[in-house]
Amino acid sequence: MIVRRFIRCSKKIPRKFASESVAISLAASVLATSLAFIPLGQPALADPPPPTTWEEFNSQALAIAPIVSVLAAEVTDGACEVVNDLDADMTTPIGSGFKLYILDELASQIGARARRGGRLKWEAPLEIQAKYKSIPAGPLLFVPDGSIYSTRYFAEQMIQRSDNTATDHLLFLAGRKNVERRMALDGHHDPSLNVPLFSTREFAVIKFLWSDEQLEEYENASVAKRRQLLAEEKRGWPALEEYFDEHGDQTEPVRIESAEWFANRFDMCKVMASIYEKGQNIKKQLPLLEVLTLDDPIQFDREKWIYVGFKGGSEIGVQAGNWLVKRDDGRLFFFSAAFADPDAPLDLGTLIPLLFAAPDILYDTP
Repeated sequence: MIVRRFIRCSKKIPRKFASESVAISLAASVLATSLAFIPLGQPALADPPPPTTWEEFNSQALAIAPIVSVLAAEVTDGACEVVNDLDADMTTPIGSGFKLYILDELASQIGARARRGGRLKWEAPLEIQAKYKSIPAGPLLFVPDGSIYSTRYFAEQMIQRSDNTATDHLLFLAGRKNVERRMALDGHHDPSLNVPLFSTREFAVIKFLWSDEQLEEYENASVAKRRQLLAEEKRGWPALEEYFDEHGDQTEPVRIESAEWFANRFDMCKVMASIYEKGQNIKKQLPLLEVLTLDDPIQFDREKWIYVGFKGGSEIGVQAGNWLVKRDDGRLFFFSAAFADPDAPLDLGTLIPLLFAAPDILYDTP
């Protein structure tokens, strides 16, 4: 079955347990929020007061959503050593967090081909193709077909702006099956949850345009048949735009247990640690680490934290964020939080102030 349940230690949680949220255009308010993260800016005063310990953080987190998973860890030699664990092994939707696996696979191929004199490089040109145009957010959906940008620019747009057209170009440049394999290589606890790995266009079409019967057929099919069904689905933004013109804005969670990407917090720690290691140890991979630093919605203090890498993901009913940060004493830490509710939008007014408290708590780690 492809329909997901949020899992703790491989046990199903009852269904009762189970954005960039800005007033902009229909496209962005529905689909840009689907694959991005929380807005920038200072939070409102929290009630209760912002937490100052992990115990307080966890208690407040549990009040925000029926599904909550948090991990703070120190990363040492690629291993994630727990600092704070609140159901960190729970499988949840990760939204655009899956793009980290594309980035890691791309970096691996660039590194390997550089050693062999291959042409896949960060500065190699990549052409916009109509078949890989996806959905908002991001500007590349709207540039003319045939426009050329560097591979690095596509990666920057994928991470910083969660540009979905950039993402799908890089997914198919790296190879869908290669990215699926990268999940296993990076230590994902169950890569089969994401096989076949949805492109962002497929994600949106399945979520909004497929009937219940189509989704059931997909869920009950073999992996080979699922790949065939995805290959046969050619609709994209024009059809989705028509759908929203007819039905209006999305206001409630839609199929977040099926049309999504899935991982737990340890999985996300491992992929970010893998990316960081490549950036440190593979020749000509400096762009890899720079790409991760282009966005930080909770604004780590750069005098305390000398490196801040981030990738988040969300849709209505889902918020997930992942940070890899180096403290001013040189120690490397990871922080990840995921919130989900299959039945109702999340209250960002309480979630955002809570996340803003995390950097100070993490900084005090002995």
